[in-house]
Amino acid sequence: MQRKVPARFLAAVTLLILSGALAQIAAAAGNFSSAAKRWILAAFVIGALWSVAEYLLLRRNQLRYASRMNRALGTMLETAPEHMRVPMVILNQAQEIMWYNESFLEQVAGDEDTYGRRIYEVLPLRPDTLKDGSSAEIDLLGKHFHITRDDYRMNGQRTALLCFQDTTNYVELKRHYMDSRPCVLLLVIDNFADLMSGARQSERAMVLAALELLFDRFLDGTDSVFCHLDEDRFLVVTESRHCLEMERAHFPLLDEARRITVGEKTALTLSIGVGRSGETLAQNERFAQQSLDMALGRGGDQAAVKTKEGFSFYGGVSKGIEHRSMAKNRAAARDLQKLMRRCSHVYIMGHRASDLDAVGAAVGVAFIAEETEIPYNIVVRQDTTLAKALTDRIAREMPGCMITPEEARAQFSEEDLVVIVDTFSKDIVEDAELYNMAKHVVVIDHHRQMVNYLDNTTVKLHDPHASSAAELVTGMIQYFEWRDQMPQFTAEALLSGIMLDTKNFVMQTGVHTFEAAAYLRERGADPISVKTLFAASMDAYRQRSMLVASAELHGRFAITAAEDPMDNIQIVAAQTADDLLGIEGVDASFVLYPRGNQACISARSLGKMNVQVIMEALGGGGHQIMAATQRTDCTLTELRAMLIAVLDEHEMQKAAEQESN
Repeated sequence: MQRKVPARFLAAVTLLILSGALAQIAAAAGNFSSAAKRWILAAFVIGALWSVAEYLLLRRNQLRYASRMNRALGTMLETAPEHMRVPMVILNQAQEIMWYNESFLEQVAGDEDTYGRRIYEVLPLRPDTLKDGSSAEIDLLGKHFHITRDDYRMNGQRTALLCFQDTTNYVELKRHYMDSRPCVLLLVIDNFADLMSGARQSERAMVLAALELLFDRFLDGTDSVFCHLDEDRFLVVTESRHCLEMERAHFPLLDEARRITVGEKTALTLSIGVGRSGETLAQNERFAQQSLDMALGRGGDQAAVKTKEGFSFYGGVSKGIEHRSMAKNRAAARDLQKLMRRCSHVYIMGHRASDLDAVGAAVGVAFIAEETEIPYNIVVRQDTTLAKALTDRIAREMPGCMITPEEARAQFSEEDLVVIVDTFSKDIVEDAELYNMAKHVVVIDHHRQMVNYLDNTTVKLHDPHASSAAELVTGMIQYFEWRDQMPQFTAEALLSGIMLDTKNFVMQTGVHTFEAAAYLRERGADPISVKTLFAASMDAYRQRSMLVASAELHGRFAITAAEDPMDNIQIVAAQTADDLLGIEGVDASFVLYPRGNQACISARSLGKMNVQVIMEALGGGGHQIMAATQRTDCTLTELRAMLIAVLDEHEMQKAAEQESN
């Protein structure tokens, strides 16, 4: 009936309009009979009455329909939230559950009555996680939910509505997508040439077969692509889930590779560069190459993983292999001399709080510049240097050579060259502004490469297997026939740097270290004169003795701390750390000390432990046997607690690896 009412209403209106039109025509024409006029009038009256009646009937039906709809909507609004498939819950001002629907009971509460309970007793969320208008993600009962919260205020009472959206399928799809993303691994045998030199063909074949078998076991059960790039270089393309498993296991391939040897020679070691989470496969390949460069720059025998967030490192526990080929050093020496001839002035600097190695290497580079007939200056802050005895001799032997960073920046031009020695880090270079001003930069360093390394370099000589920067500079000097004989002072400055970093030829000493020392001795370096550069004052000796006496043993580690500031505390701390290594059973030593607003650590080891890894975990860095940390965000006591926590974690990890092996 409701659908017919509008049709009758239209018929009535049509009759009314037609009869009215005929009445107007009859009135205008005047030739209509009276009977026709009566019929037209009757039709008009009937149309008018019919239209009014149908309108009233239509209006009544509309009101009745609206009333029925309101009752239906009210009933639906009362019952729909109870049966909606979206879990919902209403909380009062005390975060207690006042109401929830059936979906919440089934999907979230696990059919458990939760009326009157606080929502944070039901959900694994902290009380401050969900605020008005905020959202959160939780995993509950095997499902993943996206929770939104909206607060309402009525009659002075505050309530909150929480809605739960089941995103399990989306999360699983995203996880599957991320797990199946391609990752790139580049693997290099660090000491392939040394292992294979002089090896018989059968031994060579056995090593390659053992390596192939190792890679087969390593990639077994993974959907990976493996190929040879060269005799000692390999490429692996695998899925992200397999790469993450390798990272969680700390790349056991590194330990397995060390078990491969040729006869009685040194064990084989690998360096692995991993590119993960790049946008494309090509970007992951670039990440892998950067990671491999970083792993090799840190001494090899380790894996480096690069993602968009930065680098992560695994391994790096061996002492490393000294490379016997000096072709790289010879090429770097020639490139340095060519670059000097194209520049108008050479500025040489080391790291902040420069030591004998940094200043001694700078003196060696100054000799190269002098023989190349290029003006030069050594940039050093004499008020903060740890090589005060050597800088005093430079002032006497080479007057006007040393300048401050401010003076260097004031006279610097685009044609000038900056040579940086004994550091590869932007964070600790003597003057970062001077480095940023330079168009041409040369870096000569032996420390293991850190993440924030000097990347704007024209020539780079980086060998983490060298004992010191002074050794590298000495090696460069040997490749040229100079106009003049090396001055005795230059030879002694270089020898002091080598003696400092090798602890008088005990630590980090290779064949080339002794060759460099012999070369310097031939050039007139007097060990007695060099020894005077290491002399300490009586106060410094007393302070060192006090620190050694107050040291405590934590497992195989010796730890001591200087509670109050001291003069020359950096030198005293380093010497104390060296002394603590002489205690029986101590594999590494850590000396904590305050310096201005910094809490610092000087770390040393005998090679059985990589202190660089420990210091990097605390925000520092350095070398395998010498490293340090400077922090401004904690006290000395807090830094000591953090150090012990890192050492304990390192020992637990080592024990777990030994058990797995």
